[in-house]
Amino acid sequence: MLYGEFRETSSREVRLDYTGAVLRVVVEFCFTDDGNASHHFGGPKAESFVRSLVRVSAAAHYFDIPHLEANVYQKLTDMIVELPSLACVVYDESINIGNPVEALSRMAEKKIRARPRKSLLPVKDNVGGVRSLDESLLEKIVFDKQSRVRSLGESFLETIVLDKQSRISEFEKFQCLQQWAERGSKGFKAESESSEKISTTITNLAKQLDLSRIPVSKLTSVVEQSHLVTRDDLYQAYRSRALCATDNKIVVKGAGTPEVNGTYIQEGVHQDTPMYLMEGMWEGREVIFSIFLCSETTWYISIMPEGEMPGEPTYIDFYYCDHASNNCWKIPSRGWQPINIGQTPPPTCFVTGFFDSKDSM
Repeated sequence: MLYGEFRETSSREVRLDYTGAVLRVVVEFCFTDDGNASHHFGGPKAESFVRSLVRVSAAAHYFDIPHLEANVYQKLTDMIVELPSLACVVYDESINIGNPVEALSRMAEKKIRARPRKSLLPVKDNVGGVRSLDESLLEKIVFDKQSRVRSLGESFLETIVLDKQSRISEFEKFQCLQQWAERGSKGFKAESESSEKISTTITNLAKQLDLSRIPVSKLTSVVEQSHLVTRDDLYQAYRSRALCATDNKIVVKGAGTPEVNGTYIQEGVHQDTPMYLMEGMWEGREVIFSIFLCSETTWYISIMPEGEMPGEPTYIDFYYCDHASNNCWKIPSRGWQPINIGQTPPPTCFVTGFFDSKDSM
């Protein structure tokens, strides 16, 4: 840079778009081959540390130090595995920087898609043992309460939360929007943003949600109370739910493929027949399991790809059952058979009532 036909060769001052702390990490790595940046940024105590690591990666790319770039990439990847919410910070910072750290933004986006709930929403204590002690302690030490979806800038909020490849439910998408809106009222990263602008942004994004797929109890207790959706949108959601007020839960038990076992909630209609969905995990990814009737002849238990219609080739089928009832919308309790990757024994399905007190997942 200081030799050849570069402007720095004729200038008494060389300007670099990096902080002194970032440059110290680069220089230290050149001398010691050690990419540990904790002592330069005060240790992994907050989101600022993660953003600084992304900037170190950008500097390593600029100075053509691929080994340091690879070290930072691996460190951030490992941190996201331990604490998925860090993916939002990495994504936001790397997208803002641009091309030099494009690999980091792609990695972070992939991690968010693979584990959207843990990446975007606060982890609740004592919920089915999901939150391990290690993660609880790590979050307390490493990350502050300005985490997860709140780390995203406004321009990236729609890209991540309303991502068509995401596996989170419509209610969880609404929770993400609500979490992001709350940061404005608490002054986090929103000094120049008015409450009115934030509210307008969230209201417009909420219009892209299918509110009719949110349980009535959540529409009443959370969505309506938030004042982030219009009365007309709420009315349409309540109306759609009322029109689908049949038996709204199916309990699947005894399947040889244990991932499909659980409680499915009615969310929407396919071919004039109720369709039932359940959130779950498959091969390390968060997915939506579905029960639906196809071609008015056969019920299926499958994984539903986001944005796809039931019966598409992209569906992963586990079990099927040919119905023999005049009431084709009634899910058969027995007679299921494995298909494709479904394992024996086949499951049994039990219907529960619409007015079950536990209305949500």
